[in-house]
Amino acid sequence: MISLGGTYEPIDSVRGITNKSSGKMGLELAKEAYIRGADLKLVVANVSVDIPSVFDVVHVETSSEMNDVILDLISDYDIFISTAAVSDFEFRQKSDKKLDSSSSLFLNLKPTTKIIRQIKKINPDIFLVGFKAEFNISRDDIICCARKQIADAGTDLVVANDISKCHFGSDENEVLIVDDEVLSVPLASKKEIAKTIIDVISKKI
Repeated sequence: MISLGGTYEPIDSVRGITNKSSGKMGLELAKEAYIRGADLKLVVANVSVDIPSVFDVVHVETSSEMNDVILDLISDYDIFISTAAVSDFEFRQKSDKKLDSSSSLFLNLKPTTKIIRQIKKINPDIFLVGFKAEFNISRDDIICCARKQIADAGTDLVVANDISKCHFGSDENEVLIVDDEVLSVPLASKKEIAKTIIDVISKKI
């Protein structure tokens, strides 16, 4: 199972907050896994790519919807690659009407549920791959953040990158693949990076 895209958290009936995740990396991973014979399920939030009809897709919008779908399905899968950029915050109160734009607005946020921290509790044997995007920090700090996710969520592998170098939506990326060791993947197309990630997963399962 692969999650991809950016979640959207509504403020009112027409407005909300999201992020710039395109879904490109998740889709390239799905294509590569499919070519190698994987039986796939995609959980897709807001993306800027077309998802081929060959894939079995569940569409979601909010972090809460993604959480519910993934936790309902996760027991049936051997590998979960969590590429989705899930919102860290949602609104405590959402209006079902369009808020008046002439008035000041105070946004009261609360943390969303960390989906990745629940996966191993439900399916302890799953091979769990997390993604960690940071902004303008050192290589050592990125590795530290990745290893913190491993400690907190039990991820078997974390793909980490600095989005100040390769922004959301880019066709290329450079990443660190982190577990007990660190594999540096220099700037390459997301298709090539997907091949490398799947290669690493294949060797470890």
